[in-house]
Amino acid sequence: MNLLKKRIIIGFLDFLSKEDAKNMFVQIPHSFPNYFKSIPRVQYDKGLKKHLPFLRTIKTCAGFINLYKRSFLITSPFDIYVEFDKTGIIKQQTGTTSFNVAQVHDNEQLLNYVNNHNYKFILKLELPISIDSNVSLLLSDSSYHFNPMKILPGIIPSKYKNELNFFIPIEKHWDHIHINKGAPLFLLTPLCENTIKIEYKKYNKTYFNSLTFSRLKQYLLEKLI
Repeated sequence: MNLLKKRIIIGFLDFLSKEDAKNMFVQIPHSFPNYFKSIPRVQYDKGLKKHLPFLRTIKTCAGFINLYKRSFLITSPFDIYVEFDKTGIIKQQTGTTSFNVAQVHDNEQLLNYVNNHNYKFILKLELPISIDSNVSLLLSDSSYHFNPMKILPGIIPSKYKNELNFFIPIEKHWDHIHINKGAPLFLLTPLCENTIKIEYKKYNKTYFNSLTFSRLKQYLLEKLI
C-alpha cells in the first residue's frame, strides 16, 4: 500500500446513489462554465473585422485553466428551496426528500462583528455527503460561474472526517434561494499537485458525532509560512 498516495473518500447518505454522489464532483472539461466553449482564443477587432493573434482571451489564461484543472466543481445533488424572513427560515425543501439542508448561522458567531449593511444572516447548507481526505482542500466560490450567491471560503484540513457544508451570506432584500439539481455550488481544490484518487461509499451520519463542544485543536493546520 502506498501511504503517500493522495485520496479522497466521499461518503454519501442512503437516499443518494453512488452515481448521484459521483455527479456532484465534476472535473475538467465539464467543470468549465457553459459560456467557456463559445470564447475564441483571440479577440475580435470590430474595426478591422477580424481576430487578432496578439489579443488573447481568458481561454489562454493559465490562472483560469489551472483553477479548474486542479479543482473539483461541486454541484447540487438535488433541487433546493429555502424561504426566509428577516430573522430565519420559514420553509425549506430538498427535492422530495425529508433532508433538512439549511440552518441559520447565528449572527453572534460572525455577522454582528462585521461592518455590514448588505446581509441579514449567513445560511449554512449541509450536503448529504462526508469528506475523508488525506490532503487538505480549499473550499472557494466558483467565481467564474457568476452565480448571484457567493460562497464563503475556507480550508478543510486533511484531519477533517465529517459532513461537507458551506455558507452563503443572505442579502437583506432576498426572501428565498432556489438552487436546481446539478447547479454549481463551489470549488474544492486539493492543496497539492498530486494525482487524486476518489472513492465513494455509503456512510452512517451518526458516525461523526463528537464528545466535545469544539474541534478547533483537532482540525487546526500547522503554520506553513
